[in-house]
Amino acid sequence: TGDAVTAPPPAPVVRKVTVASGVPIRLVLKPRINVPAPPYGPAYAALEPLARAGDSTAQYRLGLLLYECRDVPADEGALNKVVERTYETHSRAGWEVESPAEEEKTLRRRYAECDGVPAEQRTQYRDWMRQAADAGLMEAQLDLPLHLPPGDYCQFMSECSPQQRTKQEALDKEAVDYLGRARDGGSAMALWTFASWYAEGEVLPQNEIEAYASFSALDQVFEAADQPRRFDAMLQDMRGRLRPADLEQAEARSRELLSNPNCCVLEP
Repeated sequence: TGDAVTAPPPAPVVRKVTVASGVPIRLVLKPRINVPAPPYGPAYAALEPLARAGDSTAQYRLGLLLYECRDVPADEGALNKVVERTYETHSRAGWEVESPAEEEKTLRRRYAECDGVPAEQRTQYRDWMRQAADAGLMEAQLDLPLHLPPGDYCQFMSECSPQQRTKQEALDKEAVDYLGRARDGGSAMALWTFASWYAEGEVLPQNEIEAYASFSALDQVFEAADQPRRFDAMLQDMRGRLRPADLEQAEARSRELLSNPNCCVLEP
């Protein structure tokens, strides 16, 4: 129902705890904000006026909803053409399709689920998510970089055309910006992303001190939330590679991340 779609999420659970390195934190266990369940037409009708009125949670959920319908044909004629083309080429949207019959079933189900969502709005998912992210909604800041705009992409930068490379570099810069805002806001999941970027040298230059600091801080947050530590083996391996002075710097940086007054917000 519309009331269920627009109801505010449950209040977060807040605990004051001290993590393993001795830093006191305010641990916020925040319920997840999910994409509305199909059919999407009624949910769109309920969320759209709230989003236009500036409700950031509605903007975020509307963006998630539109993303689900982003590549669904707008009318039955277009749908039938896509289905026919899928059978002819055993591919859709540049991806190989093993079973055209299963793909047709999925397409027709998604077409029915998106009934009532205006076709001209379906590619506007990033606009709504960006508004929510700019308003400070952490979930939108985390998710915007994961919901790429329509277009052609390449898997490796070395294989990109100049236009693709420019677009990817701009998206990487945007991701650092919005994930940085989420990290400043206390997001534990943003710490995970930064740790991975620094460890792998993707998006940001490789930096084992920053990677160690972020993974260590995150594991301490997990432990404080009564969840299993996930990076013990990785951290032990990194300790074996880091010089004593670098390890000392990494541990100090970890305490600095945990000392963020907004730390730490953890979603399920």
